[in-house]
Formats: sequence, C-alpha cells, structure tokens
Amino acid sequence: MNDARATATNDKPWFDRLAHDLRGPLTSLQTAAYLLRTDPGGPNSRELADIVVRQSQRMARMIEELDDWGRAQQGRLVDRGERVELDATLDMALASMHGLAADPEYANDARELVVQGDSARLAQLFRSLLQNALARDASGVRVVVSRANGNAQILFCDNGPALDDAQRAHLLRAPQVPSPDEGLGLRLLIAKAIVEGHAGVLDVAPEHESLCIRCTLPIAE
Repeated sequence: MNDARATATNDKPWFDRLAHDLRGPLTSLQTAAYLLRTDPGGPNSRELADIVVRQSQRMARMIEELDDWGRAQQGRLVDRGERVELDATLDMALASMHGLAADPEYANDARELVVQGDSARLAQLFRSLLQNALARDASGVRVVVSRANGNAQILFCDNGPALDDAQRAHLLRAPQVPSPDEGLGLRLLIAKAIVEGHAGVLDVAPEHESLCIRCTLPIAE
C-alpha cells in the first residue's frame, strides 16, 4: 500500500494530466450551458441537455475517485464492521455489469464464505475488477473462487493481450494512463486499498499468460 501511495503521489505525468482530464468535461458543460442560455428553445436544446447530464455524471465519477483515493491515503476508506457473504456480494457486482455474462466458478469448499468487512467497499472492489477485465476483453471474463490457508481467493481473469513483467508490476503501483473508463486511472489502486483495508492482498497471478488479478481476503471465524 505504501509503495502504491508513493508511486501515485509522485507520478508527475499523472498529475500533469489531472487538470487536463478534469477540464475536459468542464469545458463541455460550460459550452452546453452557454448555448442553452443563448437559445433555450432551439432545435439542439435536447442534445445540449444530454451533454450536460453525461458530462456532469463523468465529472462526478472523477471527483468520487479522487475522494476515495484521499480516504485511502488517510486510512479511512474501509469500515470492517460487518460480516459479509462473499457469494452474495459477488453476485450483486456481476448483476450490475451490463454487457457481461459470467457466472463465478466455485471450488467445492469455497461456497458461503464470510469475511469481516465493509459490504459497500467489497462490492465496489468486485465491480472495479470486473470493469477492468471487461475493458480488456468483453468476451472472455472469468471469475474463479477458491479457498486456501484460511483465505478466500477470487481470480478475475480475461483473455485480453498478454502483459510483460514490467506492465504487470506497474499495474497495481501507479495510475493507469490512459484510463480505460474515462476516469482518472486510480480505480485499480483504490481496489488495492480496499483489499488491504480488509487485511488482504491484491496482486497479479503470474501463472496466467493474460491478466488475472487475484484478490485474497481472510475468512471470518
């Protein structure tokens, strides 16, 4: 976690890009608002209103991403006050993913596992890893759940392009540039912070040719 924080906060190219990325939707909002004000009943008013909605939603996602990253740096991102059923949380995350048809594959002893944690953040974690896999390859996403040494292990795999060792090492240590979701590129770093806030580990499984991100979480007694 400390390595990821240090790399992200000292990554000058990412900070150079931050104002540019935030300025993009803001400029679209300002332009649409100006045109709506000068010609409120014009033929393009519906299209301009759609631009306002779309770009304001994009900016809201960016601000939420920054807020989560700030909370992660301060150790305030996760509240481990609940007993969370992993099966149900994973199913909800999968159901929220439009364009993804993938059923989790469970090992025989990996059903009905429970962790002590934050249900909202765990759902966010699973959505982020699914979104990352979906962005790389919409047709080959696999989710595999197993149990080992008192931990739940969940693999999020895709059939996207193979990554070399340098790309794998960089993936969970620095912001993604460019971001695959029109965000700020912090999604995987926030996912890593959520896992570590649950006393777990998020890493890249080296035995797979394509990308498999492995989420390891301690099982609650």
